[in-house]
This record gives sequence, structure tokens and C-alpha cells, in this order.
Amino acid sequence: MYKLICLFTVFLMMTTSPLGAQDFILYVSGPATATLGESFDQSTMLDVNLDVVAGWSFGACHDSTLMTLDAVADGATTLIVKNGSPPDFNQVNVLADGFTVGLVVCFTGCAVLEIGTGYEINVATYTADAEGVSATDFCDTLGAPPVETVIVVNGASVTPEQISGSVEILATPPIPDPEFIFTAATETINYDGNSGSASFSVSVQISETDNSASGAGFPNETQGFSMGMANDSSVMECTGADVSLPFDADFAEGGVSAGGWTMGVVFSFTGGVTLAFTEPLDVAVADYSSVAGALSGSGSTDTALSWSEDLGSPPVANIVVVNGSSLTPEMVDGTITFMPVFDQPFLRGNCNGNSGVDISDGIWMLQELHLGGPSGTCAEACDANGDSSYDTADAIYVIYYRLLDGPAPTAPFPDCGVEVGSDCDATNYCP
Repeated sequence: MYKLICLFTVFLMMTTSPLGAQDFILYVSGPATATLGESFDQSTMLDVNLDVVAGWSFGACHDSTLMTLDAVADGATTLIVKNGSPPDFNQVNVLADGFTVGLVVCFTGCAVLEIGTGYEINVATYTADAEGVSATDFCDTLGAPPVETVIVVNGASVTPEQISGSVEILATPPIPDPEFIFTAATETINYDGNSGSASFSVSVQISETDNSASGAGFPNETQGFSMGMANDSSVMECTGADVSLPFDADFAEGGVSAGGWTMGVVFSFTGGVTLAFTEPLDVAVADYSSVAGALSGSGSTDTALSWSEDLGSPPVANIVVVNGSSLTPEMVDGTITFMPVFDQPFLRGNCNGNSGVDISDGIWMLQELHLGGPSGTCAEACDANGDSSYDTADAIYVIYYRLLDGPAPTAPFPDCGVEVGSDCDATNYCP
């Protein structure tokens, strides 16, 4: 082997070329980044900018205190450099401090490396041993005799431009802290388009991100949380907020203001009760009503539910408590879309659709329910007692009201009005 290497060296050094180094560039891909114990690759690349190349040799040195050279493989170009086949001569030596390469494409000149850029000639695989920053350098100190860094062009050796590759070895990534997500509701709420009024409830969720692939524990047992949710007080107001948990917490205190609500929760003062969020869980529910005059028209209205740390005195922070430590969650805001629903105005008890409520409405009800009589166009008006059911009790209710001093029908009465979601197709007596 020694004689073969010497013969190859003579082949490379037969003449000296006046070509400029910039015409041929030998470089290491990169930069490379790895963590301790990780395996990583660096490729040796060649740009041929002036004339065809018949062979090359080089040494590549690395800092053996930071990384270990495990193997050196032929690059994609080397594998097919001889007209689609491997070269006639290709000697790679792996050493403690680097590796050397000596290559002749074809001893008889039957093939060369054409002009081009980005040729991959070798791929070196390393293991990161110690934290630090270093470089993979081309060097003329490896081997016996030392292998020089040259390119063979027209039988002459040319020293190419040489560009080192940087290496940064990082400490093992720290195990991430538990990560939680506060998610506000995004919902569409139907409101009475006639009055602009709406009352509704929305929930908020807590979930935990599964970081077990990064070495973190999952799920984590939480001990409590606090949160603040803001809203546009010109559109809606919070009328109440409460926890929604699978158990009774030792402490759960909420606060409501025109601009939103806050919540502070401790599951157990003694630490005996914890909660793991293996999946998203509703933890609180807030009640809202629209502000008078804020909603009108036939189009929808959007308003935000925004996580805030400006509510309360002192302000309440958005945190989750794990092992006595406060963790700030990712916070996903929500949106409430108000959609108007225009309900038919009616007068409760006016089942037959005349101008008022009298004994004829009671008779109408009995005939419709029991004698196959005609049906009205507003079933909600026939529910005289307002119990959400139209039956004989409603006929008796009207008769008692008119003849026996019984209670009056429930609203809307004595004037026409609307009820969100009411079963009323049409009336002809309401303004």
C-alpha cells in the first residue's frame, strides 16, 4: 500500500501549474451543529470553475478533543466520477485527528470531472464528545508521507482554494418545563334581533403540551391556577364566573368587573388533591349578557375574549402551579360572534289570533287539542301559562284568567313582544 501511495503522490506532483487557486475551491459543508453524544455528518465539496479535473488529494483535520471521526464514505460525485462508475484509484485513510483521501479518476485518462460546482466527494461522520466550537480544516500534516491538498489538472497539480467547515457542539438540551395552554371560547351566539339582548355562558380550557419526546414528564400534576379574561365592556358584560372542576377545590375565588373576570384556584391546601391535564379540560365557565343598544342590525358582530393580566386589584396573573412553581401558559384568545335572530312578536294567550286574550282563546285551544279544530299560526301564543308546553292546562289557564280571577298569562303580555327561539310562524295583530 505504501508503494501505491508513493506512486500516486508522484502522479500528482509531476508538474506545477500556474492556475489560480480560485479556479478550484475545496470546502467543507456546514456549519454543523450537534449536541453531546449526537452523530453528525460533514461533506467535502469541490467546485471546478476552469478546467476538467483528473484527480485530487487532501487531508482533513478536526479537533479530536471535541469530536471523534467514525467513518468516511464516498460522496455522491465520487461514486460515479468515472463515467458513472467509481474511480480507478480511491484511497481513504481514517486517522485519530482526521482523514486523508487520494483519488485518480482514470489512469488512462478515460474520464475526468467536468467543470461544475457543488460536487460531493466525501462524507465524514463524527460523534460530538465535548461542548465547544471548532472547525474542520484542510491540512497537509496527516499520513506518512503527509498527504498534500492538490487538484490534478492536465497532468499538473494545483493547490485549490480551501474553505474550512465550522462545528458547534452544544450541551445536551435541557428538559423543557411543563407547557400549558389557556384556551378561550370561540363561539357563535344567537341574540334577539328585535331587542338586541343576549344572555349566554362560555367555558375556558386548560391543556398541557406533551413534551415527553424531549425527555420531559407528561402529564404533570398541577396544584392550582389563576387567570384573567377580558372582554369589550361596550358590547357585553360578565355577570358571573365560576370554576368547573371534577372535584371541589379548597379555594376558588372569582371576581367580576365591567372589563372581564378573574379566577384563583387552589385544589388542596395540604397538597392531597392535584389535577393532570391528559386532555383539554373545561376549568371555568363565565356568564355574559349583551349591553343594551350594543347589538343591532341584520349583520353579525364579532368581539374578543382576551387573556389579560390587568384585571383585579392587585392584578391577577395567568399561571399554572406545578410543584409549587408558577408557570406561564400559552394563551389562545377567543372570539364571540353575535348573530341576530329575528323572532315573531306575539301576545301570549292569544291562541286564535284575534285582537286580545279572552274566553274564545280557551275554547279555541280545547277544540284544537281535542276536537280536530283549526290550528293557529303561533304555537307559542297558545302556551298561556309559559311552561313551554301547549296542552289542556293552557285552555284552563285562560278560562280561569277571564272568568275566575286567575293569574294573567306570562310575558309577552299584556303587550306584544318577542321571545328568542319561540315557535311562532306569523301574527297579524302585533305592530
